[in-house]
Amino acid sequence: MKLATFVSVAGGIFAVYGHGGDHEDILQKAESTEQYAARHMASEHHIDSFDSASFFQLHDLNRNGFWEREEIEAIYGVHHVYSQKKSKDEEAHQQKADHIVNTILSLMDVNKDGKISLEEFEKAGLDSLPNFNSLGAEGHHYDVESEFFLHHEEIYHATPESQTDDSYTHPEDIEHFAEHEAIEAEEERRERVYQGIREEGEAPSPSHNTSEENVEIPPAVNPDHPHDDQAAFNAQPVKPKIERVVPSEKLDPSVRFAGAREEGEQKPDWGQGPEGYRRPKSPADKMRRNVPYKYKFRRSWGDF
Repeated sequence: MKLATFVSVAGGIFAVYGHGGDHEDILQKAESTEQYAARHMASEHHIDSFDSASFFQLHDLNRNGFWEREEIEAIYGVHHVYSQKKSKDEEAHQQKADHIVNTILSLMDVNKDGKISLEEFEKAGLDSLPNFNSLGAEGHHYDVESEFFLHHEEIYHATPESQTDDSYTHPEDIEHFAEHEAIEAEEERRERVYQGIREEGEAPSPSHNTSEENVEIPPAVNPDHPHDDQAAFNAQPVKPKIERVVPSEKLDPSVRFAGAREEGEQKPDWGQGPEGYRRPKSPADKMRRNVPYKYKFRRSWGDF
């Protein structure tokens, strides 16, 4: 009775994050409690064939032969940023984590030692893993960029026809690219500060407001004319020449993209290597194999 009440209340506290289309609705309705392990392995790990032992070992993160609290939380992606977004506050998030861990322990921890062994898990079986999607614990393991690719890009933008400018109109697309715009805007702001370039409408810093009476005129040194030292010194201080760095996007394409193809061919394919599914930033990154069309042709989210 208490468990049912908690789930009912928690379902109202934690907002459900989904695509908003028919795909997620159908998936939620079709998936039973017994199917969580299979869906998790397929969607998060791209593994369709497995048994209890392989599932256990894959999620035994410290390889000590037991599932402890942190590993149970990881199975359900409790502390992933997506799950955190669906928690009202830190207290509610901790309650969610405690509820999930305690539920799993109550189902599988036979000897009540606060952890689960392989034998205990095999005795309970894969079908004993509950589904906590209603709490926002959907089992995500990877960074936001990779999760967006796995659970949205691969499903809704897997073909060239679905990667046009007009295709990226889903709520997830808007939110995802808005976050990229915010990151890029902050990077540009820091670059301007580093180069000492003021933004349009921005007042100059106090350090640049120097009055004429505070400007010291340096004396003439080694005058060319032998009698120049007897004349009034009228020279003005030489202002340092400011060299502006031309932004990369304004460079001639032949300069900007020179060598990009060769450099891109030396990099791992899209989704592989240390860069993984991260958004391409340089021309060479965009020339990697299997990079989605949107990264090759889309200029800015504001252009849509």
